Amino acid sequence: MVSLVVACGGGIFTTTIVTDEIKAILKKAGIQCKVTPAKLTELASISDADLIVVTGKYGTNTRNPANAPILVGMSIMTGIGKDEFIKELIDKVKEIEAAKK
Repeated sequence: MVSLVVACGGGIFTTTIVTDEIKAILKKAGIQCKVTPAKLTELASISDADLIVVTGKYGTNTRNPANAPILVGMSIMTGIGKDEFIKELIDKVKEIEAAKK
């Protein structure tokens, strides 16, 4: 199972919306995934994630102890580029799952 972290500025409102949406997207794709909310300021200390989704460009170059890839998921909130993000998310999660086998 892939462990995914969703991070935004405050770690509350936006994170909750994006976390719920990502859970629904992955469920629809038949993918089991643990999704945990976090704050952007916590990125540098996240050590147990396979993938991190942020709701802004902040942090995409930030290194984390797990060296997890970071995707920008703002399109979940805006709708602009949402289909492309969903494809990128599903492809990345499948890639991570395959690497774990």
